[in-house]
Amino acid sequence: MTDKTREISVVVIGGSYAGAAAAKQLGVLSKKGYSGLKVTLVDQSTHYFHAIGFPKALVDTEYAESAFLPFADFFPNGTKHEFVNQKLSRVVDEHHVELDNGQQLYYDYLVLATGGQAPGPINVVGRTKDEGVAEIRQLREGLDNADSVLVVGGGAVGVEVAGFVAEKYPGKRVTLVHSRARLLPEHFRPGLSNGAIDKLGRLGVKVVLNDKVDIPSDFGYASNVGHRVLHGTSSGNDYASDVQILAVGFRLHTEYVEPLEQVLGHSLREPTSGALRVRPTLQLENSAVPHIFVPGDVNNLPGSTKFGFKAEMQGNTAAGNIKKMIASGFDKAFKSADNAQAVAEAAPKASAWSDYVDLMLVPIGPDLGVAQVLKIALGSSGLANLFVRQLKSKDFMLGMRKGYFPKSKKAKRE
Repeated sequence: MTDKTREISVVVIGGSYAGAAAAKQLGVLSKKGYSGLKVTLVDQSTHYFHAIGFPKALVDTEYAESAFLPFADFFPNGTKHEFVNQKLSRVVDEHHVELDNGQQLYYDYLVLATGGQAPGPINVVGRTKDEGVAEIRQLREGLDNADSVLVVGGGAVGVEVAGFVAEKYPGKRVTLVHSRARLLPEHFRPGLSNGAIDKLGRLGVKVVLNDKVDIPSDFGYASNVGHRVLHGTSSGNDYASDVQILAVGFRLHTEYVEPLEQVLGHSLREPTSGALRVRPTLQLENSAVPHIFVPGDVNNLPGSTKFGFKAEMQGNTAAGNIKKMIASGFDKAFKSADNAQAVAEAAPKASAWSDYVDLMLVPIGPDLGVAQVLKIALGSSGLANLFVRQLKSKDFMLGMRKGYFPKSKKAKRE
């Protein structure tokens, strides 16, 4: 039997869907006899932002305020667990990370849930609640004063943004331009796209497919408030608008693993995207570091897995595997071993993450929507509207996320 009172350090980098899920699940172990366990959650922002709810936050001031939850309230009182408001600088070696302020943290287990950076507004740039709310407010005020709005990108975010903007501002011209032949991810049924086009049309949104918009180099990170004309490279069309919102593209910043790559003498990243290569168990592909897990958007799993709820599922899988390793005493053996490679190779068998959930919910304004459930597309039907309204449109599942912040809930009750 392993010593449950031993000191165990788990460091989780990134507090969005994958990281928050992993940190929350692992933190509970301290109530199950692991008195020496410390989970440290590191994030560059002071508040968690419920990015899934951005389309609603854009048009609803009160909701935007509520979509930011303080990381200071993430862990309950009376535990060793800690939130550190810093950005990861580098993974130094198999047991240390360094933050932007020069602080080094020791880890027995590391969860890299740094996610990706979409150029669209779903990822607020501000590092505090006030800065994030101000970003959204600035864009909302631009919409208030605009006659025309251009949304570039017809994935779930673009469709939702176009729908909520058109419903909130029925007198404005809203155009959604997408580079592909149909809206929404193409691994879903075509009926989903057909339904989205139909329901966007009911709200007055003009949908243009098969046209890639050229984004000028001086364009703002997420959006632009002010009259501009953007050019469609496929059609030759010019799109004039007073506000432009980007919902395309995805960037990964994984340079932080370069020092670890040098220590291991092995590349850990995909050469083109920079995504971290993982096994099906979400462990880094390199067998020398089975105690490092990479759930969420930053890993190299297929694009069909890049949704918030699936990142959360991956965070739970990573946490479950770390629990197995802790129960086996892996960390104690690994840190004291003369032959760390041999110990690493003898790590307990981890469980593979299973992408078994076939679900897509896309609100198009507060009352309309499309969905796919168990390979069945609910596109133009009224049933889709009811289904999406009940499960997502009301608060974009923000209420579920608030359960991660127990001190915030307690303060609200008091």
